[in-house]
Amino acid sequence: MQSLTARLNANIWKYAVLLISNKRIFVAILGAYYLTVPGVTPEGIGVILLVASFSGFLFEIPSGYLSDKLGHKPTLILSRIFMLFSTLGFILADSQNGLIVAAVFMSLSQAFHSGTGSAFMHETLKGLGREEEYAQVMGKVSAIGFAVPVVFMVLTPFLVGVSYKAPFLLSLVVDASGLIVALLLTVPPVTPLHVEEIGNTNFLQVMREGWRFGFFRYALFFGLTSGVLFAVGGFRAAYQAFLEIPVIYFGIFFGIGRALASLLLLYSGRMKKTLSRGVYCGVGLAGYAVGILFLGLSSTTWVIVVVFIIINAYQWGMSQVNTGFMLDVITESKFKATLLSVRAQVDELVAALASYGLGLAIGYFSYRTGFMLLALGYLLLAVPVYIYILRGERSRPKVENVQV
Repeated sequence: MQSLTARLNANIWKYAVLLISNKRIFVAILGAYYLTVPGVTPEGIGVILLVASFSGFLFEIPSGYLSDKLGHKPTLILSRIFMLFSTLGFILADSQNGLIVAAVFMSLSQAFHSGTGSAFMHETLKGLGREEEYAQVMGKVSAIGFAVPVVFMVLTPFLVGVSYKAPFLLSLVVDASGLIVALLLTVPPVTPLHVEEIGNTNFLQVMREGWRFGFFRYALFFGLTSGVLFAVGGFRAAYQAFLEIPVIYFGIFFGIGRALASLLLLYSGRMKKTLSRGVYCGVGLAGYAVGILFLGLSSTTWVIVVVFIIINAYQWGMSQVNTGFMLDVITESKFKATLLSVRAQVDELVAALASYGLGLAIGYFSYRTGFMLLALGYLLLAVPVYIYILRGERSRPKVENVQV
């Protein structure tokens, strides 16, 4: 029988496997796959992304609260089950409605994973006495979670040569492996006081705690940014197909972005220590706005491909820095999964609206005009939130052991 410490240490590599299974190896061709289904158009892609993201928005907070109340491990297991249903849905889909059902299950899976996975690993490291190493450890784990699927993603376009269903069948095997690993996770020990506080706390009290910690300004900024980038990624394959880039290259381009993200993740701990929250948010805001604007201004194919690669790499390469900064703000909270789900809920709502709006703009005007409008909209919304963050950084009091 392994000691508790050994089993908690094993959670680290098991979570890496969960992250691998959470990556959709078919995402590089997903937008193009949508267009192979009868009746699906760019506007139809917008509708699929709208419904999927809005369903994620509806389930984010309940899933995070359920995770904190019932336990992180059961919620992660449910996440893997929903992902299996999603992959089966994509395989069986023969209409736009079928694709919507599959996409909704994928959003549901991600809702049950987001916040919960980070909270579970934060509690695991706390149980090991390594809480301060969160960004460093999770950066390395996430690097593995991105690097391994790159191989499958690069192979995906070649599998398409056999059948558009082949990448989804491979993903089904990966999903089954992820479910098995989720069942083998070890639940980190918590104090009786921790359990009693969670049992006696209602949802409104949790929200008040988040407000007192000054958490929501960061949830709003990171959620807004992630939602806009989801819309960009949702139309990446469709735009590349419109530019007549051979599908065989989609996985290579996507794999390069994820490989670069994996390298960035290895240095998550160092970057988090080097940059302040204000500077970090400012760099991200400027970089993403310029990148999306380039997609609207440029008509050169290779420039567009490079911009997609850079956005993909930075978005996911900085993901653990984002989470690390937010966990710093709520480090004393017992409801990390619920509060982190607020960020994900903002993400889903913005993703739904941005995806649908981008689809309409592309349908009525063009891809370039759509991306240009998206960049301007992002700036109009993100700049005021960033100013709010800067003001909060100057005046935010240090809150310790807030009781609810």
